[in-house]
Amino acid sequence: MSVLGKPLPSRLTLLKLREQGVLYRNVKRTVEDARNATIQRVRTIIQRLEETRKRAYDYVMAVSQLYGLAESKMGPHQLSLLASFVKPTAQASLVTKDFGGIKFTTLELRGLASPNYSMFGTDSVLDTAMYKLMDGFNIVLEYINLQGLFEMLLARIKEYQRMINAIGNVLLPRINDSIAFIRLALDEEEREDFVRRIIISRLLGGSQ
Repeated sequence: MSVLGKPLPSRLTLLKLREQGVLYRNVKRTVEDARNATIQRVRTIIQRLEETRKRAYDYVMAVSQLYGLAESKMGPHQLSLLASFVKPTAQASLVTKDFGGIKFTTLELRGLASPNYSMFGTDSVLDTAMYKLMDGFNIVLEYINLQGLFEMLLARIKEYQRMINAIGNVLLPRINDSIAFIRLALDEEEREDFVRRIIISRLLGGSQ
């Protein structure tokens, strides 16, 4: 490097910079292809995500309304007492799955079953709410997992775009500036060398 922070002008340096330019342009195209493919994956799940979100919302609202009705009939104190005696049966686990070559983590529940609270006097509406909760909870899980996948893909698109911007707006312009600087320096050097040869030739010719 020169004292001005520019590469020292030489044809070897010029060749290396051109090779770097080709390499970074190829990397940029590869990352652009990956970004575009990820955008297509996002588009394939948007409609499914929206449909699942609506189903999950309707399901949660229905269960919530049933639970609210049971609470109004039984009273919050009796429900709290019931909850304190009933042991949870469900176990949550994180499972890695594949979506079009992309690994992502999903949430799974096992052992979801109706709690045993036969020793308590309960309203039938609570039973209805519990059965509805168990029957449709997979809808909520599907929505959670789809939303997680959607956000992960969006984050990956943003990361790809940052890489593309860094290459296109920083690295390649620097390489192009260095190439232009070296070419200008080499051209100037060639002109000076040409003038020098003419002067030497004339001096030698005049001395003969």
